[in-house]
Amino acid sequence: MGSVVACGGVRSERDGASDRSGPPWGHSRRVVRCIPEGVRDASRAVAVVAEPLAGTKVVDLTRYVAGSYTTMILAGLGARVLKIEPPPGGDPYRGQGLDDTGDGSTLFASLNRGKESILLDFRLPDGAQALEHLLAGSDFLVHNARPGSMARYSLDYDSVHQRHPWLIHASISAFGDLGPDATRGGFDLIVQAESGLMSVTGSAESGSVKVGAPMLDIGAGLVTVTALLAAHLARQETGVGSQVCSSLLEFAMASFTTIASDAISGGSSPTLLGSHSPTFAPYGAFTARDGDVVLAGAGNEKLWETLCDVLGRPDLLSDPRFADNAARVSHRDELTATINAVLASDDANAWLDRFDAAGIPAGQVRSLLRALGSPQVEALDILRRPSDGGDSVVGAMDPPFRIDGKRPRLHGPPELGAHTRGVLEEFGVPSDLVDRLTHP
Repeated sequence: MGSVVACGGVRSERDGASDRSGPPWGHSRRVVRCIPEGVRDASRAVAVVAEPLAGTKVVDLTRYVAGSYTTMILAGLGARVLKIEPPPGGDPYRGQGLDDTGDGSTLFASLNRGKESILLDFRLPDGAQALEHLLAGSDFLVHNARPGSMARYSLDYDSVHQRHPWLIHASISAFGDLGPDATRGGFDLIVQAESGLMSVTGSAESGSVKVGAPMLDIGAGLVTVTALLAAHLARQETGVGSQVCSSLLEFAMASFTTIASDAISGGSSPTLLGSHSPTFAPYGAFTARDGDVVLAGAGNEKLWETLCDVLGRPDLLSDPRFADNAARVSHRDELTATINAVLASDDANAWLDRFDAAGIPAGQVRSLLRALGSPQVEALDILRRPSDGGDSVVGAMDPPFRIDGKRPRLHGPPELGAHTRGVLEEFGVPSDLVDRLTHP
């Protein structure tokens, strides 16, 4: 064994070559052991590369989209996710969606596959006592309550860290944990509006509109997963858990990475341009004879010259309105009308074939169902259908990544409270308390 160091009063040791408790990448790294032995033994092993969080446990206090998506991705990475649901009805998304029978809810299923369901009211003394047992044997705590609200239950970071210093604590909020709006609640739509995202989405005709999918929820969830993985790696080095804070607003601001500098430098906000770009032209959606195509014909002047050739309009190269990208941006409406007039002569697929042959990036505007059934989506094997077998009762998306060629496969959503007694007993909750919680 190597030298011994102290960490918060808990003894720990530097890994030696014969120390099997060391990290999987070798014994040369300094690993401080503040984590209780039972938790450490489970969380240190990364036996399957495709499941880097195998053996870890997550206490999941989330609901709605961003938080629930975060913990579902953690399940896809191999973590065991213990979803705490309030009695009597559980997660508010149960019963929402096309199937309102409860566990068959499309909305609930899309966000909660791969989890176990524990029916528990941690606001009450018995529930709080039971939750403490779960925290003592887990690696992560994730919630999406308003900043500051968990302190009344002693579930804020400072309180939890004092009792369980190895636990990684993650909170996801609408507007962040700092500043005048920190305690405001909010959903994806509200943050899209207040972040400026809606102000650049839509056209002059439509006015500001929201993005058609909850992109801020999903994006904030993925960012939170990234930070949790970093905190997990840090804990393997120090033995001490971290605080992870993320928000929909921060992800919205990050989405402006490529255009915020222009707005700041120019002192003005982008205008509504529909699918078109404030920076490049032609770059957007155009109309063929039987449908819309998207076209990126402005990456460089060579691409613009090639596009004019494919369109059969070499004369556009000598038109002063389109002499360079800046001129084309200034005359975007005239350019769009010109391209639409040419595209109207043939079907979208015929134009796409021509663009592809010439090396011009282009695509077709598809309905969601058509996209879900496309050969490319099928090849990626990300969509789970009820007909695929298993215990998933609704169609859903698997996690959007593969590790060593393997995409995580999550079992179906849990039945309400199906794992309550088993989990409570496993984590050492006294039998009389288990009886009270499972037979109120």
